[in-house]
Amino acid sequence: MQPISVVTVEQHDCQRSLPEWVDALSIHVARISPSDWDTQLTRFVPTYGRNFSGRIEFAVLDDAVLSKTGLTPNLLSLSPRTPSPKAPAVLVAQVSGSSRLDQQGRSCTLSPGDWCVLDTFHPFELRALQQRNEHLNLMLERPCDPERLALLEQGAARGWGSNTGLSRILQATLTETFNQMNRLGASSRKSLQRALTEMTWGAIREQIEAPPPGVHRDVTCARIKTYIERHLADPNLAVESIAQTCGMSVRSIHRAFESDPAGSVSNYLWMRRLSHCAAALRDPAQAHRSITDICFSWGFNSTSHFSRVFKERFGVPPREYRTVSESASLNRTLVA
Repeated sequence: MQPISVVTVEQHDCQRSLPEWVDALSIHVARISPSDWDTQLTRFVPTYGRNFSGRIEFAVLDDAVLSKTGLTPNLLSLSPRTPSPKAPAVLVAQVSGSSRLDQQGRSCTLSPGDWCVLDTFHPFELRALQQRNEHLNLMLERPCDPERLALLEQGAARGWGSNTGLSRILQATLTETFNQMNRLGASSRKSLQRALTEMTWGAIREQIEAPPPGVHRDVTCARIKTYIERHLADPNLAVESIAQTCGMSVRSIHRAFESDPAGSVSNYLWMRRLSHCAAALRDPAQAHRSITDICFSWGFNSTSHFSRVFKERFGVPPREYRTVSESASLNRTLVA
């Protein structure tokens, strides 16, 4: 078994580019000789004060490298001296913090759970934006197959989430493989490299062929709404529990409701609860029920909160709303 190796680069009061970090990334993440980068077009500078701290944990998977990088904010700009037909691709999965990748006129911003592929055949810029940023990285041999080359061309520098499908399986497998690296034998590492490589190209294909974001967001929003409707009476229903049950991140839940008329998933949840309470207050068959009983039965756990948001929504307090509804119902009965 081969243990995980560690390389660190620390620089205080840095007033220059740090070729040491560029060299470490080239050798231990992408397996590219540092001399293959154009020194005139290579930049690496800290962007948070003048101090820089970087750490690379890496291990070899047969003929590829799986690594984890942790670093303070910086700007990395690299350009190949002479593009090689063997220039690898690198899968970059954001673990913490956030990053931005620019390549070939395409840009993506990565948050925790997002991933992308960069192509070292072309110049690129990678910015680590937060005070502490972590990535899982997998070096991928440049494919010879035309179909996979086309996937690389279409997929490079496009950010994707890992909430569903093969992307979710890929993210989980990357994480567990790295966590168990010290316990894996040579044959297991070789098998895992093949599996991760196949999953990566499959995940890129799946993302490219996925419905347009708007269509996917509408479907996702409808699925979340269905779940909410079934659990409105649960006082513990909240964005976090919805995300956990639906197998999504909280960020994805909010993103799905960006264009919804409710404005947010929280607003939708409270609006639906209020609508059911209002219907109960209007229903003569439920006149025997107290307002407290009705509001608690639809997930509210505070009568004062219920009264406040009810008045904001309908213009009158619940008791007055019920009185007006009862009068209207009586008038309709008399007319009939």
